[in-house]
Amino acid sequence: MDLGLAGKKALVTGATKGLGRAIAETLLAEGASVAICARDAEGVEAAVAELSSQGEVCGSAVDAGDLDSLS
Repeated sequence: MDLGLAGKKALVTGATKGLGRAIAETLLAEGASVAICARDAEGVEAAVAELSSQGEVCGSAVDAGDLDSLS
């Protein structure tokens, strides 16, 4: 499939497993650069290591539901 995402950038939350992980993998397969985040720092680190073979990916541990932690 060609979604026309080559050269685009995407952010995927909850991307260490399940649906978020599948979305990150699909975006990478389509040529997008992907930033991922999840609450578990070790999970993010492992996911970035695994996904990096598929394209440009970076990640950080973030609790998107905790606005005070984002500042």
